[in-house]
Amino acid sequence: MKTGVVFLILIFSLAACNQSDNTSDAYGNFESVPIYVSPDVSGRILFLKLEEGEKLDSGQLVAIIDTMPYHLNLMEIKAKQASVYSKLENMDAQAAIFKDQKESLMVELNRAQKLYESGAATTQQLDDLNGKLNVLNSQIKSISVQKQSILSEAAVLDQNMLLVRDKLDRCFIKNRMNGIVLEKYAEPFEIAVTAKPIYKIANLNTLELRVYVSGSILPDIKLGDQVKVFVDKDTKTNRELTGTVSWISSEAEFTPKIIQTKEERVKLVYAVKVRVKNDGSLKIGMPGEVVF
Repeated sequence: MKTGVVFLILIFSLAACNQSDNTSDAYGNFESVPIYVSPDVSGRILFLKLEEGEKLDSGQLVAIIDTMPYHLNLMEIKAKQASVYSKLENMDAQAAIFKDQKESLMVELNRAQKLYESGAATTQQLDDLNGKLNVLNSQIKSISVQKQSILSEAAVLDQNMLLVRDKLDRCFIKNRMNGIVLEKYAEPFEIAVTAKPIYKIANLNTLELRVYVSGSILPDIKLGDQVKVFVDKDTKTNRELTGTVSWISSEAEFTPKIIQTKEERVKLVYAVKVRVKNDGSLKIGMPGEVVF
């Protein structure tokens, strides 16, 4: 009789334990959206000031790429600009000479026209003067065309100057966001390459708990809902936090591979993200539970 009573007590105790262990609606891990910071120009890293776990502010200078190649390029462009502007000055000087000659020729042509009308000048004299005028007009037009070509060359150099100055500015790598350095991929005096990150950073002030819920409770979950989030406090108790549903998957997927039983693996679930304000105790990858 006593054995039966003990057996029943054990059954009820196990049932109570199972019920308490399954009060949460979903389980998952905390994650953040990391930013991989890569240089926009290639070159040797002359300065790099950051360490893993360090807090960085947005706009903070963290690295400097060797600027010498771009300074030399800048000097070359400036020399070409000086040459182009010198050509423009010569063109303007030639154009001024031709215009002065044209004005003098016009005075002489007008006088010859009057002499011709009075019979004191010949047709040949007028033709010669008109011929000289046509030559001067052609020379002035040629100068104008050449000047436009040189101005186009100067515009290209100005654009190249802006591009090089932009690359010079990009040699000074500034942090893109407030956050914590998660990983560091480069060291001073190594060669930085564009599109290859030198560090990874994430804002840990708010983390997202990605959990998976079954279709049966999905209709009760809405964006913006306030939910209870539980994280391990110690081996026996949990700590309660408040979270907000920030994202709900529109497509079903198989239960994550961490579920080992065959019955659970074949079920379809929906991913849900719950945004939780971090008081400093939450870490990426930490497990959590949600009650909707």
